[in-house]
Amino acid sequence: MEKPSTRDRIVVAGRRAMLEQGYEGTGIGPLLASVAVPKGSFYHFFASKEDFAGAVLKSYADQYRQQRQELFADTGLSPLARIERHLVQVEHDSAEAAVPGCLYGAFAQAVPSLGEELRGQLAEVFAAWEQDLAALIAQAQQEGEVEGGLDPAETAAHLIDLYEGAVIRARAGDGPAAFARFRKFARATLRRGAGTSRD
Repeated sequence: MEKPSTRDRIVVAGRRAMLEQGYEGTGIGPLLASVAVPKGSFYHFFASKEDFAGAVLKSYADQYRQQRQELFADTGLSPLARIERHLVQVEHDSAEAAVPGCLYGAFAQAVPSLGEELRGQLAEVFAAWEQDLAALIAQAQQEGEVEGGLDPAETAAHLIDLYEGAVIRARAGDGPAAFARFRKFARATLRRGAGTSRD
């Protein structure tokens, strides 16, 4: 296996630190010390902390969009089954990470401190998630698995809002119960009035 580059090691450490401490709470000095990288190396790769945060967010978003698109393209599962598998997967990823949480939400909570470029990048990654999920919801509607009166884009945004809230509640002490409520409500919302002729 190829050894991670110094830049990749810094980015991975940044993901962990920003999930745990947030954008504002992450100090570059302690982060670099945790991976034994001198400060001069950091500024060789990144112009500023915000430039670094953008690289961290891109790494995180790229990984999860690839995972999401591979799952959503799995025609061996029905569209609704793919949506439900996705909800279970994001819960599992959050719960099983070295530091539970969602980096999108961690950045969102720091929006007043973020520059315009990083705020725009955050908006783009949320939009990409919404678009992917909305397209799958529309497929599920065409197959009669999801309530036809729902607006796919609004529903996708609502599910993401619910998930981000569940992450906060889970970290605040509710643990798995917060995700269980999220999945129960999401499933009921999607299926209400759909597929009754097959039940």
